Amino acid sequence: MNYFQRLQKAIFLDVAFYEEVEKDKKFTDQAMMTVALVSVVQGFMIAGFAPVALVQGILGSLIRFVIWAFFIAFVGTRILPEPETESNTGELIRTLGFAYAPGLLVILKIFPVIDYFVDPVVVILQLAAMTIAVRQALDFNSTVRAVGVCIVAFILMIIALTLFIGFTAFFVGVAENAVAPTSNLMET
Repeated sequence: MNYFQRLQKAIFLDVAFYEEVEKDKKFTDQAMMTVALVSVVQGFMIAGFAPVALVQGILGSLIRFVIWAFFIAFVGTRILPEPETESNTGELIRTLGFAYAPGLLVILKIFPVIDYFVDPVVVILQLAAMTIAVRQALDFNSTVRAVGVCIVAFILMIIALTLFIGFTAFFVGVAENAVAPTSNLMET
C-alpha cells in the first residue's frame, strides 16, 4: 500500500488502518508528512500565493495540530483515561497525524458551488478521524469517551488559540502605538 492509499484510508475513517498505524513505528514519518501536507494545502487555500499570508496559514495549521495533539494527550491520559489506557507519544503522533488527513479536502473550496460547505465538513471529518485515532491509540473501549476527549481537547485548543491571538494582537497594538521619547538635548 502506498502513501496515497494510506491517506485515502485515513480520510475514509478506516478503523483497521488507524489500528495498524498505531502499532507500526514506520508510519511516524508519513504521519508527520501528512500534517505538513495538510498545513501547506490549508495555507494555500487560506492565503493564496501571498507569501506572508501563506507562511502564516501554514504555521497556523501546524500550530493548531500541535496544540490539539497536546490537549488530546493530556485529556486522554490524565483527565479521562480508561483503566486499559496505555499509550506513548509515538502512537498518538502517528494516529493523530493521519487523522489530520481530512484537512486535505479544503482543496475542494476551488469549486464555488460547494465552497461554504467544505469547512464544516472538514471539521466534522477531522473530529471523526481524531475520535477514531484517539480510541485506537489510547486503547479506549468507549467511543463516547474518545468523542469526549476530542471535543474537550478541541474546545481547549480554541480557547488557547483565542487567548494567544488576543494577547498577540494586544501587544502588537501596544508596540505600534508606543511613542519614542523626545528630548530637547539632542537638538541644535
